[in-house]
Amino acid sequence: MTVMGDTRAKVMPNTLLHSRLQNGVRFPNLSTAAVGGGEMLLPSDVEGSYAVILFYRGAWCPYCRAQLAAFARARESLKAIGIEIVALSVDDEATTNALVAKLRLNFPIGFGAKADEIAAATGAYVADGFGYLQSTGFVLDRSGRVLTAVYSSGAIGRLLPDDVAGFVRYLESHADAAATTPADVAR
Repeated sequence: MTVMGDTRAKVMPNTLLHSRLQNGVRFPNLSTAAVGGGEMLLPSDVEGSYAVILFYRGAWCPYCRAQLAAFARARESLKAIGIEIVALSVDDEATTNALVAKLRLNFPIGFGAKADEIAAATGAYVADGFGYLQSTGFVLDRSGRVLTAVYSSGAIGRLLPDDVAGFVRYLESHADAAATTPADVAR
């Protein structure tokens, strides 16, 4: 995983200070290896669509598996309303490939993410002493700006497909009014 550009963090001895991404800011440029080969480049790979970016704890996490499976089941209905999905974790390639096959994940999955680099760039929590990312989810607009972020500091608390679909439908149905929201003013 490579974080490109401003990492939004200051590293001090034994401490990583980072800030959460605010609504309206552009999602930071990230790259990671992708299942099937090549690299996942965020947010450029999802620009032009609304996007859900999911950081999951690992294939071992039952809550993460349930979330990823739910998004896989909802992929076609989300795509129909213009929403793309991507996910990534610190898991290695073999573990990630096995997860994709087992859950029949049908959207891009990245692997080998460097938890501290991702945390510095996005504000995601890292599990103390374990080096994996806690569940974090972002909904981006079509130009790669954060519409909302869900940060979890533990096993629970995460985006769900129905919530994302409802949120995007609401935004689309109130597009004129949304131009006056604080997130849009920040653009």
